Amino acid sequence: MILKTIRKIFIWTLVVLILVAGILFTIGYFHYAKVIRKYLVESVSRESKGMYKVEIGNIYLNILAGNLTVDQFSLLPDTAFYRAHSQTDTLSPLLLRLNIKKFLIRDFKIMDALMKRKISVNTIRFTGPDVTVYRMSLPYKKDDEKHQVKMMSIPLPKGLTSIGVKEFIIESAKVEFIDLSHDSITRNSFPVCHILISNILVDSAHQGQRRLFNADDIRITLGAYSMPMKNGMNKLSFNEIGLSTGSKEAYIKDFHLEPLYNKHDYTRKLGYQTDWMDIQINKLILRRMDLRKLLFEGKIKAGALEIDTLTLEDYRDKRIARKPGFKPPMPQDGIRMLKTYLRIDTVFLKSGKATYSEQVGEKPGTMFLDKMNATFTGLTNDSVLLNAGLVSELKGTAYVMGKGKLDATVRFNFGDKRNSFTFSAMMGPIDLVEINPMLSNLLPAKVVSGKLKKLLVPMVSANDDVAKGKLLFYYNDLSVEVMDKKQTTWTKIKTGIINFAANDLIVNNDNPTKSGKMKTGVIQFQRDKEKGIINFLWKSVLSGLKSTMGFNSKAQKEMIKEEKQKVAEKQKREKKQKK
Repeated sequence: MILKTIRKIFIWTLVVLILVAGILFTIGYFHYAKVIRKYLVESVSRESKGMYKVEIGNIYLNILAGNLTVDQFSLLPDTAFYRAHSQTDTLSPLLLRLNIKKFLIRDFKIMDALMKRKISVNTIRFTGPDVTVYRMSLPYKKDDEKHQVKMMSIPLPKGLTSIGVKEFIIESAKVEFIDLSHDSITRNSFPVCHILISNILVDSAHQGQRRLFNADDIRITLGAYSMPMKNGMNKLSFNEIGLSTGSKEAYIKDFHLEPLYNKHDYTRKLGYQTDWMDIQINKLILRRMDLRKLLFEGKIKAGALEIDTLTLEDYRDKRIARKPGFKPPMPQDGIRMLKTYLRIDTVFLKSGKATYSEQVGEKPGTMFLDKMNATFTGLTNDSVLLNAGLVSELKGTAYVMGKGKLDATVRFNFGDKRNSFTFSAMMGPIDLVEINPMLSNLLPAKVVSGKLKKLLVPMVSANDDVAKGKLLFYYNDLSVEVMDKKQTTWTKIKTGIINFAANDLIVNNDNPTKSGKMKTGVIQFQRDKEKGIINFLWKSVLSGLKSTMGFNSKAQKEMIKEEKQKVAEKQKREKKQKK
């Protein structure tokens, strides 16, 4: 929406104000300022078919130098006229209102305008303009390709052979977008906007096919902006957003999705359990953008998205009841349900940190990943690619609790209705005592000692319903203590028995054991469809860790039994082949 607004602002400004410059100089060569003002007012009204009127303050003209200064220039739309004629006439659904404190034109070639019918200007500069764009309602009409190409260029007025402007500058503009196309009115304001357009050339050979809006480059910068989200619980803000048509890039600096309430109050305001999330990104950059697709078809198509320095804090208060019937979509569902076409070839994450906390008691259990770097290829909802079986891959590294290096790969089939995906991971080494900040506040247990050499998840196959795979947990000197805060005589005895069972009867101190026997964990977890994919991944891995310790569900026991039968049958076949 922001980019569409900017496009309309800019093309109207160019068409109207460049023509204003030409009229002022060519007519001003023979007439006084009063005549210029009258001629300009009549011309704008006539050319816009009564849609716009112009108000002009003082005009200062230096014909010999080719310089012009106008104080207080206003372009005013007639919304009532639009509503009366929009059904019978071909009118743009965007109306533009301009109030400019100072309008400067420098080095206007007057003789070229008079003798060659060429408008040639070195600089057009607007200082402190107020720009308001009204989006009006209009019956939908599908644009054909010819019309789109035409809208990508500045039209050459009759009677002129060319228009050339080296620099078109808008400084410190205030921009407001007012949407009147629906039942309710929405407003978005940008207090600071800068626009720099380089080398505009309008003639019969340059009609926007290659150079967007007939310019070598259009650089648009919007200053600090913030807005509340629709749910009333979060605020979205950024420090700067920019676009360059020459480099085909757009960026956002200091992106921040911020909760409006603290962790304790957030879910209580909503009335049900959900994630409190604070997301900050130093810089987002879209590269190799297809701006034509974006501006006229609303499609997001880019070669790369770079996410530089992500900080994510995620907290869930599990003491609050869940929302009845709430089922968060899987990522595959979310991609397919997007109303906007999306295709980004590669997403890069550089230097991220994610902290996750859950609270079931007095204190939350917390774990974090830092030094996160990842690459995601094939982020799209393009139906042709999805139906062809495109596999999108997320591959990345991070450090668990800042210590143990984690390498993970997730492959998604976004076109599969069962939301199938696979994941594999490897972690280590790390002192297992490091996980106690999460473990001890969620479970009545803590790791007394233990060294993880390697945690390997070779391949897990998952879908909407279940995840299945294997887990190899290599460790030494593992000792677990089960804690009970109600330290009565009975609970002390009970805790001692449980600790003995946990450490001496079930959990081996080493895996593999000193004799070389390896205990393999079985991953088998039925997805809780009232929770998201992060919970699904974590609980799947946890099922494998529990299996390694000897805690197997009925389904896991069946998988182990089937695996043993397969091994036995394989051994029988090998014996027969030897005979």
